[in-house]
Amino acid sequence: MSGTTAQDGAWKSKEQGEEARYINDKERSQLEAIRKDLQASQDSASKQQSHDFEGGHGGQEDLEDRYATTSGEH
Repeated sequence: MSGTTAQDGAWKSKEQGEEARYINDKERSQLEAIRKDLQASQDSASKQQSHDFEGGHGGQEDLEDRYATTSGEH
């Protein structure tokens, strides 16, 4: 009688269903953790803006001067 449980169709489908549910729950928790990390990084990135890009020189404050010479003259 050894091994008859593994050949039982109802038991096998029940076990496969439980395994699928466990995997699905694990994947959902991993995706939720990824979403939280992504949201946290997006929130911190938006808070790190040091100045208003619309003020000053039209958002070009951080661009390098491509016409500057090596001696520092413009």
